[in-house]
Amino acid sequence: MTKFVKIAAVAAAVLAATPALAAPVSVTGSPPSASARIIRPLTLTATGSLNFGTIVMNGVTADRTVTLNADTTITCATELVCAANGTVPTYNVRGTQGQTVNIIKNASTLNGSNGGSLTLTPVGAASVLLTNSGSPGVDFAIGGSIVIGAATVDGVYTGTVDVQVDYN
Repeated sequence: MTKFVKIAAVAAAVLAATPALAAPVSVTGSPPSASARIIRPLTLTATGSLNFGTIVMNGVTADRTVTLNADTTITCATELVCAANGTVPTYNVRGTQGQTVNIIKNASTLNGSNGGSLTLTPVGAASVLLTNSGSPGVDFAIGGSIVIGAATVDGVYTGTVDVQVDYN
């Protein structure tokens, strides 16, 4: 029996030394809110091509820039003779209404039929606002600029226009 009393005394001492657990407490005031914005994936399609037309090198002595603007007008530097207008591709982006979409324009290489290369730098709007969800989307045009130097060889230069889109 003494052994039982000793065990009971030890158990009572252990229970007395154990702190009481506190009751759960809620946030004072308003609890934080939670939200999630669900958006559609973007789709990007393109029609047409970027074409500067014919450019005549008329005694080029230094680097000269030709810019085909998104509105199809051409800005031609001195020592070059350019067409009045060119053609530009039209892109269509679709996604979630009311979202701003960034237009990412990366330089690309145009390779010449007789050797040489030119760097195409796309130009145009930095972003568009989607005014509806899905069809018909928003259209935008992209032009480009190239630099022609004294060492540029004649020929037809071809490549691709590198344009991507992403939500802002």
